[in-house]
Amino acid sequence: MKNILLLSIILFFITEFYGCLIFHTMSYTINITKDTTGTGTVVVTDIRSDAAKGPDLETDKKNLFEYIYKSPDFINQMEDEGKNLTYRNLYVHGDTLIGKAEFSFNSIFNIEKIKYEDGFYFLTLTLDDSVLTTNGQIIYSKDHKRILWDKSFKVLTFEMLGFPFKKDEYTGLSPFLNPKK
Repeated sequence: MKNILLLSIILFFITEFYGCLIFHTMSYTINITKDTTGTGTVVVTDIRSDAAKGPDLETDKKNLFEYIYKSPDFINQMEDEGKNLTYRNLYVHGDTLIGKAEFSFNSIFNIEKIKYEDGFYFLTLTLDDSVLTTNGQIIYSKDHKRILWDKSFKVLTFEMLGFPFKKDEYTGLSPFLNPKK
């Protein structure tokens, strides 16, 4: 992928996989309870596979629907990364597969490399990262950009473009979701 944030976001949902699951957008809502602790919600929209058929598509489906969606091992993996998963769900809206996860954290530093220094929260991104929305302020420099929130913010929000595919590009995974299993 083209940048570190996108890679870390993908790793949040799709760690240690052979196929390639992709998504259109990812949005975060981080609720601060103390300076560096709190809860968060992440919503991933339009989850797809870059495989059209065959074993790679089957691997992507298995990893998403069995490991990420249902496995306690995934919860343990997230815990090792400092995110205590309290809720996870996959659902279909129209023909779009959406994933949602809620978590708590003891250190905001475990959440997409957000930092807290001198009374400010900030997330450093590459210039190529596409921030669609945020309640923070985006500051540009020659080498990177940052989303900046002062400590008065108790809710930090941002939405990033994951993969800018066209409507019929890649394999949509919504037809494969079986919520009764």
